[in-house]
Amino acid sequence: MDVAIELFVAHGYDQTTMEQIAEKAEVAPSTLYRYFTSKDLLILDPLLVFTDLGRALTSRPADEPVGQSLAVVLRDSLESAVDDPRHAAVRKIIDEAPAPRARLWDIAAESRNSLEQALAERMALPPNDLRVTMAARIALQLFEIVAERWSAGDHSASRAGVLNDILTTLAEQDLVLPTPLDRAT
Repeated sequence: MDVAIELFVAHGYDQTTMEQIAEKAEVAPSTLYRYFTSKDLLILDPLLVFTDLGRALTSRPADEPVGQSLAVVLRDSLESAVDDPRHAAVRKIIDEAPAPRARLWDIAAESRNSLEQALAERMALPPNDLRVTMAARIALQLFEIVAERWSAGDHSASRAGVLNDILTTLAEQDLVLPTPLDRAT
């Protein structure tokens, strides 16, 4: 991945081939393809920390309250993120190259579906139940908000600390939701 990112930054994502990456990394192309079937997976790998939330939720104790399980899963996932000074460069590559950007959207959708399925099982509800959908989407939004706030801060607080601060604030506040249209003026 280090070599791939170096080459993507130096020569551009589309101009860099898997064979060039393998050569510079001093591995056989077949070895590279064994671990990464495409360039987009190479560039996205460091960002995929959130994709196992459904599996992580499934591995939590069955008798643990769902909200507590979600908080622990979010915390563990956020804390497993690797701080990489090249994150901005990687993000720029993804933003400018359609293939990894599209792949990231696909992976995010698969991850969301996995989390919704795991939540449906834990909540004993159908996967298309609005409560399941909202719980999954809120959890994913929380993950994104924590990551953004932590990245924008001075990093004196852990990601888990930022998550806990946000969860505490939400628990203590009245959450504003759109009013049903038949009640709106």
